[in-house]
Amino acid sequence: MIAELGQLCLVLAFFTSLLQGVVPLLVRWHKPHPLLYLTKPMAMAVFLLVSAAFAALIYSYAQSDFSVLTVVLNSSLAKPMLYKIVGAWGNHEGSMLLWMWVLTGCGFLVAFLRASDTQLKGATLAVLGLVSAGFLAFILFTSNPFLRVFPPPPDGNDLNPILQDIGLAFHPPTLYVGYVGFGIVFAYAMAGLLRQRIDSDWARVVHPWILLPWSFLTLGIGAGSWWAYRELGWGGWWFWDPVENVSLLPWLTGTALLHSNLVLMRRGQLGRWVALLAILTFTMSLIGTFIVRSGLITSVHAFASDPLRGLFILGYIGVVSGVALLLYGFCELHKTTPVRLMSRSGFILINNLFLLTAAATILLAIFYPLILELLGLPSISVGPPYFNRTFLPLMAVLPFLGALAPLMAWDRTSASQFSILLKALLPALLVAALIVLACFDRQLALAFAGVGLGGWLGYGVLLYLLRTVRAGVSFASIMGLRHLAMAAAHGGVALLILGMTASGLLKQTFDAPLAPGTSLVMGDYTLSLKRSERVQEDNYITRRAVFDVAHHGHAVTVLSPELRYYPTRTMQTTEAALYSTPVHDIYVVLGEANYAMQKEQSSLGVRMYVTPMQQWVWAGFLLAGAGGLLACLLAFFRRKEEL
Repeated sequence: MIAELGQLCLVLAFFTSLLQGVVPLLVRWHKPHPLLYLTKPMAMAVFLLVSAAFAALIYSYAQSDFSVLTVVLNSSLAKPMLYKIVGAWGNHEGSMLLWMWVLTGCGFLVAFLRASDTQLKGATLAVLGLVSAGFLAFILFTSNPFLRVFPPPPDGNDLNPILQDIGLAFHPPTLYVGYVGFGIVFAYAMAGLLRQRIDSDWARVVHPWILLPWSFLTLGIGAGSWWAYRELGWGGWWFWDPVENVSLLPWLTGTALLHSNLVLMRRGQLGRWVALLAILTFTMSLIGTFIVRSGLITSVHAFASDPLRGLFILGYIGVVSGVALLLYGFCELHKTTPVRLMSRSGFILINNLFLLTAAATILLAIFYPLILELLGLPSISVGPPYFNRTFLPLMAVLPFLGALAPLMAWDRTSASQFSILLKALLPALLVAALIVLACFDRQLALAFAGVGLGGWLGYGVLLYLLRTVRAGVSFASIMGLRHLAMAAAHGGVALLILGMTASGLLKQTFDAPLAPGTSLVMGDYTLSLKRSERVQEDNYITRRAVFDVAHHGHAVTVLSPELRYYPTRTMQTTEAALYSTPVHDIYVVLGEANYAMQKEQSSLGVRMYVTPMQQWVWAGFLLAGAGGLLACLLAFFRRKEEL
């Protein structure tokens, strides 16, 4: 009965969202019409209906209702309750329902919040209704989470062991707020194009809606990287997996959109460019959905391999993007003054070009092997060497420009003023250059170059804060908090660069078979195997090793890596053990063997990584995301003050 109730809620949500989008279009040529006032309550109703359906799915998982097909395929009686609940979105059908819940939740916020421009709000909700109707149709016709199975089996197939981790509780939701949130920006852009008004006022309204998904997407990418680092057991946090890379596409174009919207907000420039970036960013989110859901690429991140689903999403992308680009092409916006190259606006525009080129290199890496396969040509794999030669050099330009742009005037910076800025920042660059020149090892040279770029950006952030203090702005004021939020976001990127450089280029690896009572010496650390034990848990068997870790002979911690075997799925996973400091991580994992099934063993294969500055990567993601969220809250507060 609960499943049927969820199904009914989805059907009602589909027709309500369709009315939400179609009714305003039918009466748009008239004077204010009574039907237009229904857009707001319909948006709220769609969210409540999708929430009820999502709650019904979670209830089915929590109660182990094996008459529901998706529960049979992705749950079991022995699975812990936490993973029964969060496992509701650890599959294709449930994740798409989570996607819809986030999308309609954002629509609910748009409808709920007061707006100075009610016509813009109404048009935005209408576009959002059509977008929601498309996704609800996708769920109902190709990805129904409430399909029944008869007779119900006594137990299910369990959740994919890789997904049985606390990361499943917050990685997909935060990532989806990022993906779906740009759909709100897309709806605002379509509404602005329909009204032929994308100006400074429009930019102020949409600015918090750009900051919200950008911040959550940053945090979601970081959460996924942290999850992979802990769970997959290979000692790294980014593998350049094609499905993994698609999350970067909306992040790159969204970063360009965020900064360009600032120019539109402050100077009234780049209106058409901002509208195009809004369309492009949401299209990148849809392309990411297509790649993950179509089965084109096999990956640990891919949920589905149904061609019908892929064709549906591909057609949806064609319709949404095609209509949006047609509207963009025929819309005439008010002409604005051109951007001066030697200004903050000019440097932001240059940054945009590098960000979009970097996104293009990722798109090429994803689709080029598929095109070769389609043409019957020899297949190739695109991995780290390609990105090291194409993507990373493009991204290396961004921190250089990012340190300069905030210190420049919005309209124009004279040559003398620019030279003063360079002189202020030059010490950081000279120190990095001298270190690189003094280094003959290519890997170390690249490491010092990366550290130099991160230091350059961080130094630029400090100079920006110092200028703010000298201008008499208090960080306790709204204006000061805005400066602090921007500095936090840029400072987070600086920490990311420093952490990525050190962890990627200076990591050390140690391998050895260890028996109880033996040790492995690795630099200043000693790893001693104390004991190994076989333990039966709720839905898996684990081989757990206990290691004493000493630094210069003094005990510092105890690490317990595991090998887990899941009988229902007949799969084995690794659970790494970590000892983290601000300087480096000690990362221990057991070698690939079926130790979980053995009651006796003479030794264990052990691999240990010493990774410098790994915690700086996570701190960078958190600081950048927190800076974006602070700026988002301040932007919403400013809108409230203006009403």
